[in-house]
Amino acid sequence: MFRFTALLAASSLLLFSTLRAQDCSEMFEFFREGAMLEYTHYDKKGKPETIHTHHITRLEQSKDTLIAYTEVTIIQAKNNKETAKYTVPIKCCKETLFFNMRSITPPVEAGQSPDIQMEFSGTDLSYPRNLRVGQTLPDSEMEMVARMGSLQLMKNRYVIKNRRVEAEESVTTSGGTFKCYKIAYDFEFQLLGTRTSRNEVWYAPAVGTVKSVSYDNKGREESRMELTKFSKK
Repeated sequence: MFRFTALLAASSLLLFSTLRAQDCSEMFEFFREGAMLEYTHYDKKGKPETIHTHHITRLEQSKDTLIAYTEVTIIQAKNNKETAKYTVPIKCCKETLFFNMRSITPPVEAGQSPDIQMEFSGTDLSYPRNLRVGQTLPDSEMEMVARMGSLQLMKNRYVIKNRRVEAEESVTTSGGTFKCYKIAYDFEFQLLGTRTSRNEVWYAPAVGTVKSVSYDNKGREESRMELTKFSKK
């Protein structure tokens, strides 16, 4: 009897996990093992600088949250040289996606001393499934600390605040055409002083970020990122 009960519980847990994975994949098309998203970052002149490839390598259930572990690889556009590679979690819980801030902040380049330890802490950037124009979204922040033993070498703080859904727009990139929500926000970077830029992101529930633009304090485009490739598997 105990063995039957244990098997029934295990089967129920497996079924629940499978349904949860199906729910997240149906709500968010890219939220599945094997999905790949490629982003190209451009400078203010429109010249490609870096290419970021996001590859979902596995899904893992943790209570009521499904976690997609995403391997991020960054290469220089001019010479195809890899500069960084790391894994970040994307979480799906109660029809909301939670993105680790590390996936959208400046990367720590490969080639640094193996004696340097990087520490990351902060809150995730959330995107509910159902967005509406005029809606405000929660702030998010991340702190990055570089240490060598007990010595702190550097501390950066990144803050995304004043997030507001401004419009619904159709956006076309080489990765496809998507129905997007345009979200404006302020990005604050703290390192030996504070710098703030105005940003806009075009977000599609199907694939996440489709395009983002950063502006200087005079409203001129400073940099841009676009989804240039997308495959579900």
